[in-house]
Amino acid sequence: MRSLAGAACLIALLTVGCGPGSDVGYVELKVFPVSTPLYFNTEKLDPLKDGRAVLRQKAGKTKLQVDRGGGQLVSLCEFDVRKNRIVTVTVSALQRVPRCDVQK
Repeated sequence: MRSLAGAACLIALLTVGCGPGSDVGYVELKVFPVSTPLYFNTEKLDPLKDGRAVLRQKAGKTKLQVDRGGGQLVSLCEFDVRKNRIVTVTVSALQRVPRCDVQK
């Protein structure tokens, strides 16, 4: 039931983004035990519910970063957000350093 609701939400997001003049894409963000704040470029993301979110992002290069204390941002990965497309970014912390995996 939960996956059906998620799929319906994703389809609704894609339908809204397909209008003329929209220059946005979507980032599906999956975070596994990472408790440090995440940033798209320099914009801080709200804490993720259940470690997952689908975010609307302006098309172009985007950098996912973490705050390492004192306001110092460290880049995890850089990826392209394409118009009317979804890119999946998985962040995991199997050891102490968070890792980023991007799937287009």
